[in-house]
Amino acid sequence: MLWRDSWYRTKRDSSPGSPSRSMAASWPAPDARMSYQAYITASQPTPRTMRSWYLSGRGMDSFGTDDQPIREAVPVIGADKLLARVDAIGICASDAKMIRLGDGYPLFQGRDLATSPQRLGHELALTVVRVGADLACQYRVGQRLGVQPDVYYRGQRSAIGSIIAGGFTEYMALGERILRGDGGSYVLPVADSLSYAEVALSEPWACVEAAFRPFRRLNLRSGGLLWISGRSEGFDLDMWLPARLVVASDISARTRQQLAQQGAPVVSADGWNAAQVAQRYGQGVGIDDIILFEPIARQIEAAQVALARRAALTIVGQSSSGFAKVDIGRIHYDFINIVGTAQSSLAAVYGEAANRSGLLPGGVALVHGAGGPMGQMHILRALSLEQPPGVIIATNRGLGRLRALAARFAPLASQRGVEFHAISPHETPVRLEATVKSLGGCDDILMMIPSLAETQRMPDLLRAGGLLNLFAGVPPGQTIRLDMDCIRRDCMRIIGSSGSSLADQATVLEKTAAGQLDSAGIVSAVGGLGAVKDALLAVNARRFAGKIVIYPALGDMPLQTVSNWSKAAETALLRERLGE
Repeated sequence: MLWRDSWYRTKRDSSPGSPSRSMAASWPAPDARMSYQAYITASQPTPRTMRSWYLSGRGMDSFGTDDQPIREAVPVIGADKLLARVDAIGICASDAKMIRLGDGYPLFQGRDLATSPQRLGHELALTVVRVGADLACQYRVGQRLGVQPDVYYRGQRSAIGSIIAGGFTEYMALGERILRGDGGSYVLPVADSLSYAEVALSEPWACVEAAFRPFRRLNLRSGGLLWISGRSEGFDLDMWLPARLVVASDISARTRQQLAQQGAPVVSADGWNAAQVAQRYGQGVGIDDIILFEPIARQIEAAQVALARRAALTIVGQSSSGFAKVDIGRIHYDFINIVGTAQSSLAAVYGEAANRSGLLPGGVALVHGAGGPMGQMHILRALSLEQPPGVIIATNRGLGRLRALAARFAPLASQRGVEFHAISPHETPVRLEATVKSLGGCDDILMMIPSLAETQRMPDLLRAGGLLNLFAGVPPGQTIRLDMDCIRRDCMRIIGSSGSSLADQATVLEKTAAGQLDSAGIVSAVGGLGAVKDALLAVNARRFAGKIVIYPALGDMPLQTVSNWSKAAETALLRERLGE
C-alpha cells in the first residue's frame, strides 16, 4: 500500500505523553455511504450528527468528555450561509496554550467556558457541501476553501477557534462574520491540485511569509502627531512632514526655521517630555512619530511608553546615547519601529530602501530555536527563495532535533549552494558565537524563542545593517538593554510580526501550487479526529519535530509518524481508509 510503504514509519507512536485511554486496536469502519470518490466530489449524503471537541475549562481534563469528542447535530444553514466539511486541521501550539490557560486566554475575554464551551481549531482545509440560496452565485458544492482565521467583524476581533467555533469537528457553518467581515470574505478558493494538508497549513505558513513584510510603518504617519525634541545644528528636515500637528520641544533655531517652511501647524512646548505631549495631544492613543535629537538613554526609554501602536521612534545625532531599555514586546505586538541615523538627512531614515524586511540575499541568516515546526518552516522558506542566504545557521537546544535538522536541511542547502551549520548552544556554549564571528556577523536573525535572556544575546551577533526579526513574541513591557549606537550608528533594526492576512495565505498557496514550496513537507504525524487530544498532548510533550495534521474522515485512526508527506501520500491514505 503506497502510503504505508513510502511514507509510513510507525503504526503507533508510544512515546510518553500519550493519553491514558488506550486507542482501539482497529479503526472503526468508514460510513457505508462513503467512498474516496464520493468524498472528493462531496457527493456523499451529509449526516445528521457529527463529532466535535470542546474546551469547557482550564487544563487538558476540560478538553473533550472522558477523553472523547462529543456528538452534536450538524448545523442547519440558512440562505446566507455555507455548510463546509472539515477535510484537514493543523494542530497549533496556540491550541495547547488555550487549553492550558482556559478562561485566562486573552481572546476568550474572560467568558465562563463551563457554561459557554469553545470549539478550537483554526488551521483549516474545507470543502463546501451545502450552499445557502443567497450565495449560489458565489459558491458551489464541492468547492474547496482555505480560511484566514483572524476574522474582524464590525470592528471586533472574531477569531475562528477562540470566538467563532473552530475546526476540531467534521462540519462547520460559515456565516456573515466569516463571509462578509470587515476584510471582506475570510475564505479563499483553492485548486484541487493542492492536498488538504497543504491548504490547512497555509495558515501557519502565511505567518512565516508575513514575517518578511513590514508590519511596522516605514514613513511618517500622514495626519499623525509628530513630536520633535532636542537640538541638532547640522541636521536637515529634508522631507515633507505630513503630520496633522508638530509639537516642538527645545529644538535648535535651524530646526525651527525648517519647520516654519512645512505646512503642518507647529506648537512650541519647551521643557515638555513625551508623557506630557501624549497626554495633551495624543487623543488617548499616544504619539505617532517621535524624533529625538542627541537623546540620552532615559529619554529614549520614556519616549517608547508614549508611542501609539505602529508608531516610529527616530534617534538622531553624533553623540552616544549609551544603553537603554528597549520594549521588545511592543516591537512584536504593537509593531513599534525604532530607527536611527548619524547622518544629516531625515529622508535617509525612512522608506523601504533604509528598512528592509526580507532576508538579505547571499547573507548570513541565523534561525535561533529552529528545531520546532515554525523554525523548520523558516529554514525551508529561506532555502526555497530565488536568492537564498549564503549561510544558514540553525540552532536547537537538544541534540536529537538538531541532528534531524542537519539530516533534513543540509542536503537541500548544499543543492542550493548554501552553507549550513547546525549548532546546540546548550551542548557547545561557545560555538555559536565563534561561528558567527568567523563569518563577520549575521545579516538576519530569526528569533523563534520567546525568551528575554536569549533575545538579549542576539544584537551582539549582528553586523552593521543587521536585522533582528522577533517571530516569537514576549508580552509588551518586556525589555532588553540595547546599545543605542547599534541603531543610530550601525543602522541595526529590530522588527516583529504577529499573525497574517488572506493575501499572505494566497502567496503561500501560489508558491505551493507552482512547486516553489514544499509546504506539506514539514508534517511529522497524521491522525483521525479521535486523535486530536493525543495530538495536543504530543505538542506539549514535543514528541514530533514537525506539524501534526488531523483528517476528520479518518475517524479514530491514532497518530501515525510520517515523513515526506505529500499529495500522493495523503491520497493513498484516504483511498485505503475510505475505499473506492
